[in-house]
Amino acid sequence: MSSEIRCYLFNNNDSGLIFNPDSIRTLRQQYRIVGCLTGNLPDYSHQNNQLGLPLQLSYEQCYLLSMKNIIHLYKITFPISDDQNDYFEYISQLENQYEKQKVQNGHEKINEILLNRQTILQTTNQQQTDVDQNDSFLHSLLQTNNAWINSSKSLDLNEQNLLLNVIQQRLQQFTFDFMLIQLPLQSTRTNLSFQIINHEEFKQTLQPIQQLHSDIFCDLYEKNLFISNGHKFGGDYLVYFDDPSKSHSTFIIKCILNNQNQSSSSSSSLIPLTHLIAQCRVAVNVNKIFVLATK
Repeated sequence: MSSEIRCYLFNNNDSGLIFNPDSIRTLRQQYRIVGCLTGNLPDYSHQNNQLGLPLQLSYEQCYLLSMKNIIHLYKITFPISDDQNDYFEYISQLENQYEKQKVQNGHEKINEILLNRQTILQTTNQQQTDVDQNDSFLHSLLQTNNAWINSSKSLDLNEQNLLLNVIQQRLQQFTFDFMLIQLPLQSTRTNLSFQIINHEEFKQTLQPIQQLHSDIFCDLYEKNLFISNGHKFGGDYLVYFDDPSKSHSTFIIKCILNNQNQSSSSSSSLIPLTHLIAQCRVAVNVNKIFVLATK
Protein backbone atom coordinates (compact mmCIF):
# COMPACT_ATOMS: atom_id res chain seq x y z
CA MET A 1 0.00 0.00 0.00
CA SER A 2 1.17 3.50 -0.77
CA SER A 3 0.37 4.95 2.67
CA GLU A 4 -0.18 3.50 6.11
CA ILE A 5 -3.76 3.22 7.38
CA ARG A 6 -3.79 3.93 11.11
CA CYS A 7 -6.52 2.63 13.38
CA TYR A 8 -6.61 3.82 16.99
CA LEU A 9 -8.03 1.37 19.52
CA PHE A 10 -10.28 2.50 22.37
CA ASN A 11 -12.93 1.18 24.74
CA ASN A 12 -10.85 -1.82 25.87
CA ASN A 13 -10.02 -2.74 22.26
CA ASP A 14 -13.71 -3.25 21.41
CA SER A 15 -13.52 -0.74 18.56
CA GLY A 16 -11.10 1.24 16.46
CA LEU A 17 -11.27 4.72 14.95
CA ILE A 18 -9.93 5.90 11.59
CA PHE A 19 -9.72 9.66 11.03
CA ASN A 20 -8.15 9.90 7.57
CA PRO A 21 -10.78 10.29 4.79
CA ASP A 22 -8.49 8.78 2.14
CA SER A 23 -8.00 5.70 4.30
CA ILE A 24 -11.76 5.36 4.74
CA ARG A 25 -12.31 5.60 0.99
CA THR A 26 -9.63 2.97 0.38
CA LEU A 27 -11.20 0.54 2.85
CA ARG A 28 -14.63 0.94 1.22
CA GLN A 29 -13.59 0.79 -2.41
CA GLN A 30 -10.75 -1.72 -2.32
CA TYR A 31 -11.44 -3.90 0.72
CA ARG A 32 -15.26 -3.95 1.09
CA ILE A 33 -15.09 -2.59 4.65
CA VAL A 34 -18.14 -0.46 5.47
CA GLY A 35 -17.63 0.53 9.10
CA CYS A 36 -19.78 3.12 10.83
CA LEU A 37 -19.35 6.90 10.64
CA THR A 38 -19.74 8.29 14.15
CA GLY A 39 -18.80 11.99 14.02
CA ASN A 40 -21.46 14.70 14.40
CA LEU A 41 -21.64 18.06 12.66
CA PRO A 42 -20.44 20.83 15.03
CA ASP A 43 -23.55 22.96 14.46
CA TYR A 44 -25.98 20.02 14.75
CA SER A 45 -24.38 17.79 17.36
CA HIS A 46 -27.64 16.06 18.35
CA GLN A 47 -28.66 14.83 14.90
CA ASN A 48 -27.69 11.43 13.52
CA ASN A 49 -28.83 11.64 9.89
CA GLN A 50 -25.58 13.02 8.54
CA LEU A 51 -22.57 11.60 10.33
CA GLY A 52 -18.92 12.15 9.52
CA LEU A 53 -15.40 11.35 10.67
CA PRO A 54 -14.14 9.33 12.38
CA LEU A 55 -15.04 5.91 11.01
CA GLN A 56 -15.57 3.30 13.69
CA LEU A 57 -14.42 -0.26 13.01
CA SER A 58 -15.65 -3.22 15.04
CA TYR A 59 -13.14 -5.51 16.71
CA GLU A 60 -13.83 -8.10 13.99
CA GLN A 61 -12.88 -5.63 11.27
CA CYS A 62 -9.80 -4.52 13.24
CA TYR A 63 -8.66 -8.13 13.58
CA LEU A 64 -9.24 -8.99 9.91
CA LEU A 65 -7.54 -5.90 8.50
CA SER A 66 -4.62 -6.19 10.89
CA MET A 67 -4.16 -9.86 10.02
CA LYS A 68 -3.99 -8.93 6.32
CA ASN A 69 -1.59 -6.03 7.04
CA ILE A 70 -4.09 -3.56 5.59
CA ILE A 71 -4.19 -1.41 8.72
CA HIS A 72 -1.91 -0.91 11.70
CA LEU A 73 -3.41 -0.94 15.18
CA TYR A 74 -2.30 1.70 17.67
CA LYS A 75 -3.18 1.94 21.32
CA ILE A 76 -2.65 5.24 23.13
CA THR A 77 -0.46 4.98 26.20
CA PHE A 78 -2.04 6.64 29.22
CA PRO A 79 -1.82 8.91 31.13
CA ILE A 80 -1.45 11.79 28.67
CA SER A 81 0.37 14.88 29.94
CA ASP A 82 -0.36 18.17 28.21
CA ASP A 83 2.58 20.25 27.03
CA GLN A 84 2.23 24.05 27.17
CA ASN A 85 4.26 24.39 23.96
CA ASP A 86 1.68 22.27 22.13
CA TYR A 87 -1.08 24.51 23.46
CA PHE A 88 0.65 27.73 22.36
CA GLU A 89 1.39 26.22 18.95
CA TYR A 90 -2.29 25.34 18.50
CA ILE A 91 -3.40 28.84 19.54
CA SER A 92 -0.87 30.33 17.11
CA GLN A 93 -2.33 28.25 14.29
CA LEU A 94 -5.84 29.42 15.18
CA GLU A 95 -4.71 33.05 15.16
CA ASN A 96 -3.13 32.64 11.71
CA GLN A 97 -6.35 31.10 10.41
CA TYR A 98 -8.32 33.97 11.93
CA GLU A 99 -6.18 36.61 10.19
CA LYS A 100 -6.67 34.89 6.82
CA GLN A 101 -10.42 34.58 7.32
CA LYS A 102 -10.59 38.17 8.53
CA VAL A 103 -9.14 39.42 5.23
CA GLN A 104 -11.44 37.18 3.18
CA ASN A 105 -14.48 38.28 5.19
CA GLY A 106 -13.44 41.92 4.79
CA HIS A 107 -13.35 41.71 0.99
CA GLU A 108 -16.70 39.92 0.95
CA LYS A 109 -18.31 42.61 3.12
CA ILE A 110 -16.90 45.43 0.97
CA ASN A 111 -18.18 43.79 -2.22
CA GLU A 112 -21.60 43.20 -0.65
CA ILE A 113 -21.90 46.81 0.54
CA LEU A 114 -20.83 48.25 -2.80
CA LEU A 115 -23.31 46.01 -4.60
CA ASN A 116 -26.11 47.52 -2.48
CA ARG A 117 -24.64 51.01 -2.17
CA GLN A 118 -27.66 52.82 -3.65
CA THR A 119 -30.01 51.40 -1.01
CA ILE A 120 -27.47 51.97 1.75
CA LEU A 121 -26.88 55.62 0.77
CA GLN A 122 -30.63 56.28 0.71
CA THR A 123 -31.37 54.71 4.10
CA THR A 124 -28.22 55.50 6.09
CA ASN A 125 -28.30 58.42 8.51
CA GLN A 126 -26.37 61.32 7.05
CA GLN A 127 -24.91 62.21 10.44
CA GLN A 128 -22.09 59.71 10.57
CA THR A 129 -18.92 59.83 12.59
CA ASP A 130 -15.66 60.21 10.76
CA VAL A 131 -13.87 57.09 9.67
CA ASP A 132 -11.00 56.06 11.90
CA GLN A 133 -7.95 57.08 9.87
CA ASN A 134 -5.71 54.88 12.02
CA ASP A 135 -7.52 51.70 11.00
CA SER A 136 -4.65 50.13 9.08
CA PHE A 137 -6.59 46.92 8.41
CA LEU A 138 -9.41 48.80 6.69
CA HIS A 139 -6.98 50.83 4.56
CA SER A 140 -5.08 47.71 3.49
CA LEU A 141 -8.36 46.12 2.37
CA LEU A 142 -9.41 49.20 0.40
CA GLN A 143 -6.05 49.37 -1.38
CA THR A 144 -6.37 45.79 -2.62
CA ASN A 145 -10.13 45.62 -3.27
CA ASN A 146 -10.80 46.21 -6.97
CA ALA A 147 -14.51 46.85 -6.42
CA TRP A 148 -13.75 49.76 -4.06
CA ILE A 149 -10.99 51.16 -6.29
CA ASN A 150 -13.34 51.28 -9.27
CA SER A 151 -16.50 52.40 -7.40
CA SER A 152 -14.86 55.14 -5.34
CA LYS A 153 -14.09 57.10 -8.51
CA SER A 154 -17.82 57.79 -9.01
CA LEU A 155 -18.53 58.66 -5.36
CA ASP A 156 -18.14 62.03 -3.71
CA LEU A 157 -16.40 62.40 -0.34
CA ASN A 158 -19.63 62.34 1.66
CA GLU A 159 -20.81 59.13 -0.02
CA GLN A 160 -17.42 57.54 0.50
CA ASN A 161 -17.54 58.50 4.16
CA LEU A 162 -21.00 56.98 4.61
CA LEU A 163 -20.00 53.72 2.95
CA LEU A 164 -16.73 53.54 4.86
CA ASN A 165 -18.61 53.91 8.14
CA VAL A 166 -20.89 51.02 7.20
CA ILE A 167 -17.91 48.93 6.11
CA GLN A 168 -16.07 49.65 9.34
CA GLN A 169 -19.08 48.62 11.42
CA ARG A 170 -19.52 45.36 9.48
CA LEU A 171 -15.84 44.50 9.82
CA GLN A 172 -16.00 44.90 13.60
CA GLN A 173 -18.71 42.22 13.76
CA PHE A 174 -16.30 39.50 12.64
CA THR A 175 -14.52 38.43 15.81
CA PHE A 176 -12.46 35.41 16.79
CA ASP A 177 -15.60 33.64 18.05
CA PHE A 178 -17.16 33.72 14.58
CA MET A 179 -14.28 32.24 12.61
CA LEU A 180 -14.56 28.88 10.87
CA ILE A 181 -12.48 26.19 12.54
CA GLN A 182 -11.28 23.15 10.67
CA LEU A 183 -11.71 20.10 12.85
CA PRO A 184 -8.30 18.41 13.30
CA LEU A 185 -8.00 14.87 11.92
CA GLN A 186 -5.12 14.01 14.21
CA SER A 187 -3.76 15.27 17.50
CA THR A 188 -1.12 17.98 17.46
CA ARG A 189 0.34 16.80 20.78
CA THR A 190 4.04 16.00 20.50
CA ASN A 191 4.24 13.87 23.63
CA LEU A 192 1.69 11.21 22.66
CA SER A 193 3.03 7.67 22.82
CA PHE A 194 1.47 4.70 21.07
CA GLN A 195 1.77 0.99 21.44
CA ILE A 196 1.64 -0.96 18.17
CA ILE A 197 -0.43 -4.14 18.46
CA ASN A 198 -0.38 -7.01 15.95
CA HIS A 199 -3.40 -9.16 15.17
CA GLU A 200 -2.33 -12.03 17.44
CA GLU A 201 -1.90 -9.76 20.46
CA PHE A 202 -5.18 -8.09 19.65
CA LYS A 203 -7.07 -11.38 19.50
CA GLN A 204 -5.72 -12.44 22.89
CA THR A 205 -7.49 -9.46 24.47
CA LEU A 206 -10.89 -10.65 23.18
CA GLN A 207 -13.43 -12.84 24.97
CA PRO A 208 -14.16 -16.34 23.51
CA ILE A 209 -17.40 -15.19 21.87
CA GLN A 210 -15.56 -12.20 20.38
CA GLN A 211 -12.86 -14.49 19.02
CA LEU A 212 -15.60 -16.60 17.42
CA HIS A 213 -17.12 -13.44 15.90
CA SER A 214 -13.72 -12.52 14.47
CA ASP A 215 -13.17 -15.97 12.93
CA ILE A 216 -16.63 -16.06 11.35
CA PHE A 217 -16.25 -12.50 10.09
CA CYS A 218 -12.97 -13.48 8.40
CA ASP A 219 -14.59 -16.55 6.85
CA LEU A 220 -17.45 -14.47 5.40
CA TYR A 221 -15.02 -11.86 4.14
CA GLU A 222 -12.96 -14.47 2.29
CA LYS A 223 -16.12 -15.38 0.35
CA ASN A 224 -16.07 -11.86 -1.21
CA LEU A 225 -19.16 -10.75 0.70
CA PHE A 226 -19.99 -7.35 2.19
CA ILE A 227 -20.63 -7.44 5.94
CA SER A 228 -22.26 -4.89 8.24
CA ASN A 229 -23.71 -4.81 11.75
CA GLY A 230 -26.85 -6.94 12.13
CA HIS A 231 -28.14 -5.85 15.54
CA LYS A 232 -31.18 -4.08 14.12
CA PHE A 233 -32.46 -7.46 12.89
CA GLY A 234 -31.47 -9.42 15.98
CA GLY A 235 -28.27 -10.89 14.54
CA ASP A 236 -24.57 -10.23 14.66
CA TYR A 237 -24.04 -9.45 10.96
CA LEU A 238 -25.89 -8.58 7.79
CA VAL A 239 -24.33 -10.08 4.68
CA TYR A 240 -24.59 -8.54 1.21
CA PHE A 241 -23.61 -9.84 -2.21
CA ASP A 242 -22.92 -6.28 -3.39
CA ASP A 243 -22.10 -2.89 -1.89
CA PRO A 244 -24.70 -2.04 0.83
CA SER A 245 -25.32 1.31 -0.87
CA LYS A 246 -26.51 -0.57 -3.97
CA SER A 247 -28.33 -3.61 -2.60
CA HIS A 248 -30.18 -5.13 0.34
CA SER A 249 -28.69 -7.75 2.63
CA THR A 250 -29.45 -11.41 2.00
CA PHE A 251 -28.42 -13.12 5.25
CA ILE A 252 -28.73 -12.44 8.97
CA ILE A 253 -25.83 -14.15 10.76
CA LYS A 254 -26.00 -15.13 14.42
CA CYS A 255 -22.83 -16.51 16.06
CA ILE A 256 -23.03 -19.06 18.89
CA LEU A 257 -20.34 -20.99 20.74
CA ASN A 258 -20.54 -24.75 20.38
CA ASN A 259 -20.59 -27.12 23.37
CA GLN A 260 -16.82 -27.58 23.40
CA ASN A 261 -16.21 -23.85 23.68
CA GLN A 262 -18.98 -23.00 26.14
CA SER A 263 -18.01 -22.45 29.74
CA SER A 264 -20.09 -24.28 32.33
CA SER A 265 -21.07 -20.99 34.00
CA SER A 266 -22.01 -19.11 30.85
CA SER A 267 -25.45 -19.38 29.30
CA SER A 268 -25.27 -16.17 27.23
CA SER A 269 -24.27 -18.12 24.12
CA LEU A 270 -27.28 -20.50 24.31
CA ILE A 271 -30.36 -19.52 22.28
CA PRO A 272 -33.73 -20.45 23.81
CA LEU A 273 -36.09 -22.09 21.34
CA THR A 274 -38.57 -19.21 21.56
CA HIS A 275 -35.81 -16.71 20.65
CA LEU A 276 -34.75 -18.87 17.72
CA ILE A 277 -38.32 -18.99 16.40
CA ALA A 278 -38.66 -15.23 16.84
CA GLN A 279 -35.45 -14.56 14.91
CA CYS A 280 -36.54 -16.82 12.08
CA ARG A 281 -39.88 -15.00 11.85
CA VAL A 282 -38.07 -11.65 11.74
CA ALA A 283 -35.87 -12.91 8.91
CA VAL A 284 -38.90 -14.12 6.92
CA ASN A 285 -40.73 -10.82 7.40
CA VAL A 286 -37.77 -8.78 6.08
CA ASN A 287 -37.07 -11.23 3.22
CA LYS A 288 -33.76 -12.51 4.54
CA ILE A 289 -32.24 -15.87 5.48
CA PHE A 290 -31.35 -16.47 9.12
CA VAL A 291 -28.06 -18.37 9.63
CA LEU A 292 -26.54 -19.78 12.81
CA ALA A 293 -22.74 -19.77 12.65
CA THR A 294 -20.19 -21.53 14.84
CA LYS A 295 -16.90 -23.43 14.54
